Amino acid sequence: MSSSTEVTSAPAVHKPPAAGLRTGLFRDPFRYLMDAAARHEGLVRVDPGLLHVYVVSHPDFVRRILVTNAANYPKGSMMAPFRTALGNGLVTSEGDYWKRQRRLMQPAFHSEQLRAMESHITACVERAVERWRRTAAQGTPLDIMEEGTRLNVEIVLGALFSTSLDAERAERLRALTSQVFAGLASKVWTFFLPGWLPLPGATAYQRAVADLDAEVYRLIAERRAAESRPRDLLGLLLDAEDAETGERMSDLQLRDEVFTLFMSGYETTATGITWISYELARHPEIADAIVSELDRVGVRGLPAFAELPELEYQRRVIDEAFRLHPAFPIWFRTAVDADTLGPYRLPKNARIILNPHITHRDPRFWEDPETFDPDRFAPERFGPALRHAYYPFGKGSRVCIGERLAVTITQMVVTALVRHFEFTIAEGFEVIPRYVVTCQPKGGLPLALRER
Repeated sequence: MSSSTEVTSAPAVHKPPAAGLRTGLFRDPFRYLMDAAARHEGLVRVDPGLLHVYVVSHPDFVRRILVTNAANYPKGSMMAPFRTALGNGLVTSEGDYWKRQRRLMQPAFHSEQLRAMESHITACVERAVERWRRTAAQGTPLDIMEEGTRLNVEIVLGALFSTSLDAERAERLRALTSQVFAGLASKVWTFFLPGWLPLPGATAYQRAVADLDAEVYRLIAERRAAESRPRDLLGLLLDAEDAETGERMSDLQLRDEVFTLFMSGYETTATGITWISYELARHPEIADAIVSELDRVGVRGLPAFAELPELEYQRRVIDEAFRLHPAFPIWFRTAVDADTLGPYRLPKNARIILNPHITHRDPRFWEDPETFDPDRFAPERFGPALRHAYYPFGKGSRVCIGERLAVTITQMVVTALVRHFEFTIAEGFEVIPRYVVTCQPKGGLPLALRER
């Protein structure tokens, strides 16, 4: 494998190559962009209408945008569809405001807070296993995408709101969030359309956001009025105080962060669990190897959080699944000023789509990249060049704040699946990836379960 070297110092003598004809761009923009990126060497220009959009996948260029010159690359106008729902939360905010919010949010993801969630996460997973056992006994397929979503909604709602929710209210929040997410998925590719253009589903999307707003603001108001506050994430955010200014979050700021944590939290983890299950169903010998490691480490049921670092092979399996199937396969940025990416000149105001899906499959950096090989993440193989080309949770200061929580939940669910069940993809089901903000199998992923 060739090693990655910093190429951004080379003279900028070329315009980025163009993708050519736009056939397929409006029919399936995600697939079109993936194919355009794969055909070029890390940077390609796509021209939807009057815009120039640059698809970036070379790890040196990604590092330039996310790390060494990140100030020049805010999320910008291409994130407008997301701001309709997420407001000015951590995913969408910029500059000093983002730094302040990150400081206020960070304690909610410290190790001691994760440990406080252990019993809640364990109980949620154990209840899921009982549901899956009943499904296996009935001989019907289990849609792991649907079940992963249900499980992660339960986990995230409990982590956010603790005992504030009864079952009916939790279901309403889940249903409204699903509506908002579906509306958001339909709006992602509207950045190249005129803002005045009426779009199908816009009214229903705005209504779903307004209804979810009302529910979240009601929860915030109830918690502010309560005599005592549980130490869940909402309680931590309510009490969070900026060490520099002494300020606390307003209701609007709390709303934006709760929206962001809930919507990004459950969807990302459920998608990751689905693709890991897909790969384990295709490679039962790898599932067996995870079980052998659990036995060797002495994990009989679900692992305690303190035991998770000992499950080194399981973590390599998860990392490899995130390589082939990053939950968020594209990210958006806008160049404030012109910049140099290797031998290419990027103009001011360039719209940028970062493409980890293609970076993670680039044969210049990954040996036999389409093969599912967890051992490529073994310490002796996963050196600096591969670290440079791997970023499922981002890079630099804006790396995902919830990465550790997402990986922890994923390890618990993977342990439960392989410890209790053998599984294959339901006969006759064709797995077709589709982009709906995250990348998911179209129609879910039905698994045929057998108890071990």
